[in-house]
Amino acid sequence: MRILFKNAKILDAEISNFLQGHVVVEGDTIIYVGEIIPKLSFDEIIDCHNNILMPGFVNAHCHSPMTLLRGACDDMPLNNWLFDNIIPLENKLTAEDIFWGEKLAILEYLASGITCIEECYFENESIIKALKQSGLRARVGFGPSTRKVENLVDFLKSQLSLCDGEMIKPCIYVHSIYTTSSSEIEQCVDFAAKYNLPMSIHLCETLEEVGNCTVNNGGLTPPQYLESLGFFDRQTLCYHCVHMDKDDLQILSDYDANICTCPSSNVKLASGIAPVYAMQNKNINISIGTDGAASNNSLDMFKEMFLVATLSKVDISDASVVRAKEVLKMSIINGAKALGFDCGEVKVGKKADLILIDTQKPHMQPNDNLLSHLVYSAKSSDVYLTMVNGEILYRDGKFLREDVDTIYKKVNEIKERLKNEYK
Repeated sequence: MRILFKNAKILDAEISNFLQGHVVVEGDTIIYVGEIIPKLSFDEIIDCHNNILMPGFVNAHCHSPMTLLRGACDDMPLNNWLFDNIIPLENKLTAEDIFWGEKLAILEYLASGITCIEECYFENESIIKALKQSGLRARVGFGPSTRKVENLVDFLKSQLSLCDGEMIKPCIYVHSIYTTSSSEIEQCVDFAAKYNLPMSIHLCETLEEVGNCTVNNGGLTPPQYLESLGFFDRQTLCYHCVHMDKDDLQILSDYDANICTCPSSNVKLASGIAPVYAMQNKNINISIGTDGAASNNSLDMFKEMFLVATLSKVDISDASVVRAKEVLKMSIINGAKALGFDCGEVKVGKKADLILIDTQKPHMQPNDNLLSHLVYSAKSSDVYLTMVNGEILYRDGKFLREDVDTIYKKVNEIKERLKNEYK
């Protein structure tokens, strides 16, 4: 299948400018980017009408099946939200429930231009089944989550075969230091080393997490504690990282760790504002995630980009820091790097994960500064085409692989059951 995107404003590989021209996708790969339409035959020609053609967003941290818990437990601090409400609800979710919750999230991702995610939850067989049916690209975390397993190493071995290595990759996911023992973390570190796998963890999300860690571990902060367990010896991705001082950030920088900031979730749960500017000054690769829909409550990268930029300015009282171009890079290239996927650029040889954004909207005019508009003005509803791995999955409001009515019916039945069971 060879597809021509013609007459596009193409976001360049450096995310610094737009090129006026054309893009050719063959199979799953971009084979041409340029100003002249090549003399080839095409199975489909898509006129972009001078709109933006750019890489899809990479959501580097999410718990997709939590769409089932959207709006269930709002307006409460993280520990009360998680331990008193969310985990008891999650314990009632079946494997089939999680399949349908994942399906619902995938609709939201595709409609808002998210083409690649890092997924961390449980019942991964159901999650991966939904991902494969949908065609979304994902790195899936396996490990000790809030739902425990009897034999951790045997469990991890059994899960690796679920991934195909290209569209769906594995990583070792440690939920957090406050839900996981040092013995379990060490088992995960050893397993990751044996099978050459990256690792991910929630880290320094709240002051309570940091305080408890220092009290229980001889004054060690969470990054210092994880360093003592060998956690950062692998390629690592650390979610949130809200409460870190310069020494903590230096540890992550020294080990070339990646960070995923999730501003909507952190603000809604009053966890705090991540020190993104300080992270930049340590040359840390920063990506962006939505977290789950139970703490966000939407899965919208445009909202996250706006908050990354604006909260950072407020945090240090300097409107010049964390600029739109830098934030856009976090949501695309940095995310692809953090997850280890060969996407995130409109460039020959890269995987064809592309989105089209309508600029013919009042909030996108005048169109002389579209890099800024993408971060400060654009909305998820401006996305009108989403392609993953060379296949168009969403177009003009229609999902080309998914039965939307069935998904909506199933998730509402599940939510009603949960409401009756959890009194």
